[in-house]
Amino acid sequence: MARTFIRQETQIRNSDAYTDTLAAGATLESGSTEIETDLNGIRSQINRIIWSTTSGNWYDDVPTINSKQRGVRDLNFDLDELETQKVLCRESLLTDITVTALTAATNTLDATANFGNGESVTTGTKTYTFETILTNVDGNVLIGGSASDSLDNLIAAINLGAGAGTVYALATTANGFVSALAGTGDTMDVTALVAGTAGNVIVTTELAANATWLDGATLIGGTDAQNWEILSFAGSETPSGNAAVLLTTDGVVVAQSALNGAGFNVHELIEVVGGTAIYPKNLMIVRNATNGQLIQSAGRDVFALLQFESTGVDGAAFDDVSGGARAKLSFVRQNAGLDDLEACPVGDIAGFTINYAWVARYQLDNVPEDCFLGQSSFVDGSANTNVTRQLAYDNQGTTPVELDTNATLDLDTAGITWIIRDLINANLLRILEGSTGGTSEIQFGSSVDVFNNDAIVNDFASGIQAATGGVEIDVGVSVITDTGTIETTGTNDLRIFGARELFLDDVNQVGSTWAQTNGIKLSDTTGEWDAYETAFGGEVSLLAGITAAYNRRKPKVYANVTVTTTADLNVSLADANLDVALPNMSGGSFLTDYDVFLNGDLLRPGADATANNDYYPGTALSPAAQLRFEFTVKINDVLCVIPYA
Repeated sequence: MARTFIRQETQIRNSDAYTDTLAAGATLESGSTEIETDLNGIRSQINRIIWSTTSGNWYDDVPTINSKQRGVRDLNFDLDELETQKVLCRESLLTDITVTALTAATNTLDATANFGNGESVTTGTKTYTFETILTNVDGNVLIGGSASDSLDNLIAAINLGAGAGTVYALATTANGFVSALAGTGDTMDVTALVAGTAGNVIVTTELAANATWLDGATLIGGTDAQNWEILSFAGSETPSGNAAVLLTTDGVVVAQSALNGAGFNVHELIEVVGGTAIYPKNLMIVRNATNGQLIQSAGRDVFALLQFESTGVDGAAFDDVSGGARAKLSFVRQNAGLDDLEACPVGDIAGFTINYAWVARYQLDNVPEDCFLGQSSFVDGSANTNVTRQLAYDNQGTTPVELDTNATLDLDTAGITWIIRDLINANLLRILEGSTGGTSEIQFGSSVDVFNNDAIVNDFASGIQAATGGVEIDVGVSVITDTGTIETTGTNDLRIFGARELFLDDVNQVGSTWAQTNGIKLSDTTGEWDAYETAFGGEVSLLAGITAAYNRRKPKVYANVTVTTTADLNVSLADANLDVALPNMSGGSFLTDYDVFLNGDLLRPGADATANNDYYPGTALSPAAQLRFEFTVKINDVLCVIPYA
């Protein structure tokens, strides 16, 4: 090849026509006809890669923050590190899980035909022997007319029920192991007297041709209350994903137990260390599956630690194999100092049906789209949700608020209200701020069916006004000067009614000889009301009755006979044989409401002449009475008439 002596710096022209304002692909690249144009296109493209604008030069350094300049190789390493960065997200399991509660073991004895003489049934160490003729030996039971009857007799013997000495031996002592009751058909159900797994070893056997224990030779199903629960993979109780034991493994964050097999069936405080002692990475959020609320233990939230069986391999799938890869929740709460976790007391969690939210580890480039929304982690409010009183009330549920300091709710604006409403949004309780206008009010709404006040003392400092919008009753309000006064306003009536008896009493009874300690009764019987009505000729007021009783005896009238008058003739002032008019005797009963004396002797009245008594009505009884006598009245005789009507 021929040698060239062309020198680049002097013999190839520089790109002196280059401008940073031209886009590489707009004109330069498409219109290139020589090396200069191509170089200009390359420089424009470099400028666009570095700056994306026209504010810098194509040869400037790549802009950085804090002077951290990187090449493409560095950027590639940084990007890879970022993509593989671990992120913890919380995910929820909505399968209902019931924490094992204390239950008693049971078994069922099934009889397909009646028992024979000498056949027996045993529970624990107590044996019951069936007999055709009952003898008084502890545990002997009379054979009934059917299998059902015989089982009833056996139940009575086990429970020491009715029939001692007749259907089972009087000498029979307490069973000590089980209680019994009749089951479906010809069966007997027995239950351990002491709940828990201890009941599962109670013997249940029989020596009977036609009877058998359906659940085998011992009671079954007894469980102890737990503050832990092994999760069922088959029952979809385990988290979705594989167990991540190591901090570098993606999956469900678990703490690996030191126990295996049957030993795994205990509560453990094994944690994956987190940011603080009260937030380890394997801490599960627990909610009551019935109402969605947090469960409380001594006023503190209940959580759970997710733990993995000791033989489980990092990254392995969960299973239900004892000694395999089972998962367990150990329920915890914060301690009294709120600086560490402690086991939740069994009684505060056993029997609850729960849901829980676990912690999952992801590489950043594999994070689920909804990882940071929070809806799957039982978070009270997500990033785009305001913390409202509604959320606070919902989260609190039925758990009481423990108030250790004074608290005040200020209604700071005149006329504002604080209201509690019912299901249909009708007011139950309404508090109105009206201090500036003297109109502050606490109102129980019309939707309140019963206002039940069980306070020992109700002290109304300024009296009571009742039914101010209708028939008002005031008790001790300021406008009444006499303490204890009860009155109604306007023309309204005041009625005092006792659902039982009504008494009147005052302090003067103390020390008196009055025997009725409650005071004076208004009435004793219904008959007294009827007698009152009859006595006063109708339904009259109490004052009218008192006045009538006071006026019952009218003033006496004395009259002198001025002319001797024979029997059966009128005697009166009008007939000119008396000097004074007799009173009106028509207002009451002639026979009972008037007394007539002659010269001091009380005379006997008669309805008419046929009665043949001392005297009877004359021609008229009003306005002044005329009387007739069955004998002659003589001049200077004195009549005295006492009216009571």
